[in-house]
Amino acid sequence: MSGSCWQVKRAGGFLVSPEPIDDAVPFVDDTLRPAVGEVLKTARQLPRLLDAGDCRAACHALPLPDFSKATAIVEPRAAERLHQAYAFLSNAYLWQPDSEPTQNLPEVLARPFVQLSKWVQRPPTLSYTDTQLVNWQRIDPDGPLTVEHLRTIQMFQSLSDEAWFWRLHIAIEACGGPAAIAGADAVCAARAGEREKVENTLRIILDGLGRIIGNARRMTEGCRPEVYFQTLRPFLFANPDGVVFEGVDELGGKPQVFLGQTGAQSSLIPAIAAALGIRHRQSELTGYLVEVRTYMPAPHQQFVAGLDGAVVRELVSGRGRTDPLRDLYNSCVEQLTAFRRLHLGLAASYIASQIDDPKGTGGTDFMRFLDQMTRETADQYL
Repeated sequence: MSGSCWQVKRAGGFLVSPEPIDDAVPFVDDTLRPAVGEVLKTARQLPRLLDAGDCRAACHALPLPDFSKATAIVEPRAAERLHQAYAFLSNAYLWQPDSEPTQNLPEVLARPFVQLSKWVQRPPTLSYTDTQLVNWQRIDPDGPLTVEHLRTIQMFQSLSDEAWFWRLHIAIEACGGPAAIAGADAVCAARAGEREKVENTLRIILDGLGRIIGNARRMTEGCRPEVYFQTLRPFLFANPDGVVFEGVDELGGKPQVFLGQTGAQSSLIPAIAAALGIRHRQSELTGYLVEVRTYMPAPHQQFVAGLDGAVVRELVSGRGRTDPLRDLYNSCVEQLTAFRRLHLGLAASYIASQIDDPKGTGGTDFMRFLDQMTRETADQYL
């Protein structure tokens, strides 16, 4: 069911399309509407509940809707909104500030969350899809998808830094849409030996990478490193010992281990890198990159998997060293490397500088991984 709202488009790229739904009530079975209304009301109140230390109590008071029936939800974006609500509520419950962390998710959250995860075909845990790809609305219905013209649907806390962090990533996804589509076009053109079309698509990719970098450089404008590290990042982790989904018989009471929410679950940069034929040597990193794809919407996984940019590299490498096509391709690799260096610098500022032994929310030695990706990308000029 989830595929119909996850087609990759030039306008918006990997963002959900049509635009996200905030109120899922009209799109569920009549018998579920009162319960869904209560769940969404609580999710919208999450910043206040966390601030007051009342999140766990409010979650225990929730109704227990049953989303297991095929007719329970009639709109894919409603399933995504509900998955998002339960994902935020669940991580808030597990990591409620000023309380001992817990790995036990009560049935009132666990059972609906697992059922909704079957609807959206992703694991029952907070992911980049929940925090960014479905977490936006335009302030002006006809306005652009830029950071100043977006608002978030769901938050953990009422902090402008958190809102900026989500919105800026959403704007990056939007501005990268043409580059992602151009990547798919480049692969097709290279297979057909259409040099001119490959050149045109590489220009779009180059421009898209420039826009992505320009947006990413704005992170410090609205999100302070220390505020991100202290107030938002703690909610993004998955429990390394796993989560026990109480009342979900099929899981047998055994802890389920997931990755935490991480930008590595975005399809945008992986799609561009794949279209350029950038490869990484087999290592722990490549295994991790395969694992994070399972947290992407299924159509996005398929989109990235279909981008075999080796044909693009082969066509370009067949040109002479002074050929403009070769220079253009290398400019794309240079910009991709520049993005990876910027990402590495932001990770150092927002995380590594704040703690002695940093681990990523995805559970990795992220500084080593990002450095490896940067170096290996830079090594692939033609």
